Amino acid sequence: MRLALMLSACACLVLPMAGLAQGLPGPATPMGPNPSECEIQAALLGTTGPDCPPVAMQRPAAPPPATSAAAPPGQRPGPVTVPPLPGPTAMQAPELRAAFRVEFDFNSAVIRPESREILDKVAAVMGTAGTTRFRIVGHTDAVGGDAANLALSKRRAAAVVEYLVSRHHIHADRLEASGMGARDLLLPDQPKAAANRRVEIVNLGG
Repeated sequence: MRLALMLSACACLVLPMAGLAQGLPGPATPMGPNPSECEIQAALLGTTGPDCPPVAMQRPAAPPPATSAAAPPGQRPGPVTVPPLPGPTAMQAPELRAAFRVEFDFNSAVIRPESREILDKVAAVMGTAGTTRFRIVGHTDAVGGDAANLALSKRRAAAVVEYLVSRHHIHADRLEASGMGARDLLLPDQPKAAANRRVEIVNLGG
């Protein structure tokens, strides 16, 4: 039996720019099992390179034309009062979080060979991100005790960090590892589901 661990890289593009792992908002939506480098760029960095296909942006629907009550015959319609445009509102930057599928040996922090390809793509994206820092957060399902799950999630997050540093020379000071165990389930109503076993990558900014 293999335990699947998911790195969270959002198809939904969730971007956390700060905050401790314990204070993260709801878990990110996982991407497919084999995302492209362009999809990983969009999820982790919020942008894509010039060689990537354009991202389609939907414009909001235009509001229907305003209608006014008809004026009585022979009488001109009165002036229309136009409310002033609202001033700019401060919008919180979206969170950049990503979820990718990574396989580990059972009850182990050893990354399986078939999962290295996706980490190679993640490393390629990180290599283009300058001094941007990332947090790797390990998660487990709710099978087993809390202490064991917490320790396992930390070891798996640390294994991902070690792979990115040793294999791809991502600077260690740009990466940090933490674990949540089963304390932030992706599927709370299915605590034993494999989808809960994942690792989320969080963009911490420069």
